[in-house]
Amino acid sequence: MKQFLYSVLFFVLPLFIFIAVSDIFLRNQNTIYTEKIKALQNNISNTEVIILGNSHANYGVDPTSFDYLTFNMANVAQSIYYDVRLVDKNLDRLKNLKYVFISVDYHSLYFSKQSSLRNIWSYYATGIKYKDQCYFKENISPFLFGYTPKVSLSLMKNELIEYLRFEDENVINFNVERGVNKLDKIKNGFISFTGTDYSSFTDNNFKERANEFNRTYQNKSENIFVVNELKLFVKKLLDNNIMPILFATPTYSEYNKFLNSDNISKNKLDIDKICKEFNLEYWNYSNTPYFELTDFYNCDHLNKKGAKKFSKILNVRLLQLESLSISNKNEATLH
Repeated sequence: MKQFLYSVLFFVLPLFIFIAVSDIFLRNQNTIYTEKIKALQNNISNTEVIILGNSHANYGVDPTSFDYLTFNMANVAQSIYYDVRLVDKNLDRLKNLKYVFISVDYHSLYFSKQSSLRNIWSYYATGIKYKDQCYFKENISPFLFGYTPKVSLSLMKNELIEYLRFEDENVINFNVERGVNKLDKIKNGFISFTGTDYSSFTDNNFKERANEFNRTYQNKSENIFVVNELKLFVKKLLDNNIMPILFATPTYSEYNKFLNSDNISKNKLDIDKICKEFNLEYWNYSNTPYFELTDFYNCDHLNKKGAKKFSKILNVRLLQLESLSISNKNEATLH
């Protein structure tokens, strides 16, 4: 029996040590979530504008193109549920915050959960838990229950490859999607695609991508929940003298034709009601003619070039909005 236990220990101990070492590596893993949080925390008292939203805003709004100190806190698959809590947990320290851009495009009001894995990945950086989800196992072992063994091994493999391939300290030390140049710098929470993936601009790809979003409209209960979340968030911002601005990023014109028109109309109706209730601006550029193919990486994401172009438009409009607000206040004072 003793020999059997020794044999078991001989095989189990190396596995235990490997998992323990992997957990240490993953707990210290830098991610785009931690990069964004770190950037905001370092300038939190001076931040004037925050950009929220999913991947469309994440890749499509360049905060360095604004005349205000701006940070892009959007992220891939990030829902309004997480947008709300990202700002809410930092609101007391955002002493100079004036505007919050909330990305509300054709699917934003129909999902609150990111994905099972992304909920956990963002949790490690932000501490934000998805409703009714327990994180006990994920806290015990990121390798087994957080990133999962498959993803964990992939992250460690990539880390090793990058270490062996590059000696350049300028290479970013966090995982990014294909199409993002790892020699780019993340600035104010922003890093985007380089160039255009021409091979993805086909009708079949447009249809497949559009159908992913068209299916989200089936979840009516999520729609009710998210709309209510957004309303409460808007009210809280306004109560703190912070102006929310709803917006939508440009998407490629040929791709837009595959989006379900009934769903788009329903979405517009919801947004119009919110804007009317709270007297908000909605800057919808989803179907604007001002962007060409070379401004996009794929059918629904701008690249760096397009993001800069779009952000300059937002900045000019924001300056006009502030100028009008100041003028109205001065006029009210005179009367």
